[in-house]
Amino acid sequence: MPARFTVIKIGLIIAVLTVAGFLGERVIFRPKSATGTSLSYFDYIVVIVMENKNLYQTYGNSCVGNCTFINQLANRFGIAENYSGIAHRSLPDYLTLTSGLNYSYPPFVTDCGPQVGNCTVASRNIVDSIEATHRSWRAYIEDYSGGCKGSSSDHIPGPDPFLFYRDVYYNATRCSNIATANPSHQGYLGLPTRLLSDLNEADGTPNFMWLSPNLCDSGHNACNSTSLTGSCRILVKCISQGNEYLGLLVPQILASRTFETKNAALFITWDEGSAGTCPGVGRTYPTCIDRVPAIFAGPHVKQDYVSDLGYSHYSFVRTLEVAWNLPSLGPLDAGAMAMTSFFQTQSPTGVTSTEPS
Repeated sequence: MPARFTVIKIGLIIAVLTVAGFLGERVIFRPKSATGTSLSYFDYIVVIVMENKNLYQTYGNSCVGNCTFINQLANRFGIAENYSGIAHRSLPDYLTLTSGLNYSYPPFVTDCGPQVGNCTVASRNIVDSIEATHRSWRAYIEDYSGGCKGSSSDHIPGPDPFLFYRDVYYNATRCSNIATANPSHQGYLGLPTRLLSDLNEADGTPNFMWLSPNLCDSGHNACNSTSLTGSCRILVKCISQGNEYLGLLVPQILASRTFETKNAALFITWDEGSAGTCPGVGRTYPTCIDRVPAIFAGPHVKQDYVSDLGYSHYSFVRTLEVAWNLPSLGPLDAGAMAMTSFFQTQSPTGVTSTEPS
């Protein structure tokens, strides 16, 4: 009899591990249902922007390299399969994601440096809108010394778009919100410990958290623990690196105190793909179509949700505006479709109800 019970116990353990996904894949810890009475789609959002890969290179059966974690995350939560970057070259895409405006023209299409010559932006941006509603924000930049005049050995200008806005760059208080993401370990797989620490604070977590991975972690360059190449000549390597980075980071985000106890969402996208129909200067969505992954995850994100509606980086800005009742920043974000169908809405009692998709 003892031998029989031992066999049964072993069988049950194997079955549980298999269902939970411990055998052969990284586990995504599904967050507990957040409590509270918020009527917003989310009260906290983490935004991660990866680099230079399109939807077909990073998701599904057409993946180039190892996309196991990206596929697992997208399939468990929600992915937009018809989401587009808005221009070719990184900087215009980053500026659109943070302003809702089109910067697909010189000098921004040259990936110029912030506040160098005409490479400066005087228009309103999401920081203005966020602060006007008394919400907080912080940008976490990997391998960067922090502030508005910090230094970095392996960054291109675009991934810190906030430096291009004059009302951020010349404002000491706002500059203090641009933080070193990974102070203890830079380079390949140097995870953003500052972001993770803030997500596990009891109070004081910023409402809007922007993360720019370094060139290794974002998939922009092929790297190893000791070196950084000049570009991504081997797609398999770069895509697999990005997948590994997200596989290490995202479960920690979803298991954080903020995601387990508050109404939080995670948004991951890529700045641009393979240029699509975007090589012409001045083109923007929908004249420019450059499909990149766009993934939402979190306690109030629909499970197993796929959308084929036409979204773009303008839609991300519009989603933020709708969720937080912010004014539109221009005609392009105002005319974009918000991605609210990815979320379950909350009633005043805190009970979730699914919004029609």
